[in-house]
Amino acid sequence: MKENKGYSRRDALKLGMGAAVTAAVAPMIISRPARAAEVTTLTVADVGGPYGAGFGKAFYKPFEEATGIKIINTVLGPDPVPQFQMMVDTKNYLFDVALLNPEHLVRLNKMPKPYLEDLHIQVPDPENYVKGSITPQFGGVSIYALALGYRTDSFAGKAAPTNWTDFWDTAKFKGRRGLWRSPVCTLELALMADGVDPKKLYPLDVDRAFRSLDKIRSSIDVWWTSGAQATQMLQSGELDLMSIWSTRAQTAIDAGTPASIGWGQGLYNIDGFTIPHGSPKLDAARKFIQFCMDAKRQSMYTNDLACGPTNIKAYDFIDNKKAALLPTAPDHIQGLAEMSADYWGDNQVALTERFEKWVMS
Repeated sequence: MKENKGYSRRDALKLGMGAAVTAAVAPMIISRPARAAEVTTLTVADVGGPYGAGFGKAFYKPFEEATGIKIINTVLGPDPVPQFQMMVDTKNYLFDVALLNPEHLVRLNKMPKPYLEDLHIQVPDPENYVKGSITPQFGGVSIYALALGYRTDSFAGKAAPTNWTDFWDTAKFKGRRGLWRSPVCTLELALMADGVDPKKLYPLDVDRAFRSLDKIRSSIDVWWTSGAQATQMLQSGELDLMSIWSTRAQTAIDAGTPASIGWGQGLYNIDGFTIPHGSPKLDAARKFIQFCMDAKRQSMYTNDLACGPTNIKAYDFIDNKKAALLPTAPDHIQGLAEMSADYWGDNQVALTERFEKWVMS
């Protein structure tokens, strides 16, 4: 993300940070432990691709160098919640640390037994973390957004779309369109296109969202189902404008695609490290997650992964050009709304059924 050399960017970001971070004041220092020999490896599961590469440089290799504990990187399944259940129920731990999002935590914590460990994260400056990025069981390290991706060559010499109101305006902004085939985020986009304040989305007015979707339904050429598909659609030019994960859009842009991201009315979510309950390597796992909360370390993954650090001090170590591409850049984060894990934890099953019936009807 962007360089933040003392300018008001950090102050601006504090609008989206704060009280949700509960932590004691303590220096973020990791030293080689006297008992390190007892734990020689930690298996850390993330979602693969640029995450593994970026986190490897920022967290995995530096932690090994600092502690002597080797990080073994593996990739999570499409839905990590059943994996957590299986591991904790059988005590057969496939990984020691896993990258989840808040919605996963909501689902796990609704179950009748504990599936997550408390982390005991301690940071000296909790006000410098994006809201919701540190909770008792969650150490948020990266932020991604669902935003509007568009082909710049399709809008050469004319106004480009910048938000979902523009996307819904099929007369002014012509082109082949795509949306994610999921009620998650897509209902929010429909409401914002219909005039709902991004900061007042939840609880969703579901009937209004579907009425808004009805207005654009005939103009949706592709309902994409995976991040990889979305990237391919943008790269190939099959779509001119679409909802897309910012990380996927940036992958296409970095590969030379004439494309850009419209951040207005986007939605952000947080990826963070968690520990399965009963982990036999609990202390080492906690130490690893504490290590990842450091600003400079978080800045290091942005060369490989177009996510925003949760520790806003990371902007002190990121140049302006890179920062402009990331969702927690001050010019972007203030226009983004946080996805509600609580809402979707309660409503995803029912709304997915309704959404699929609507798509197929």
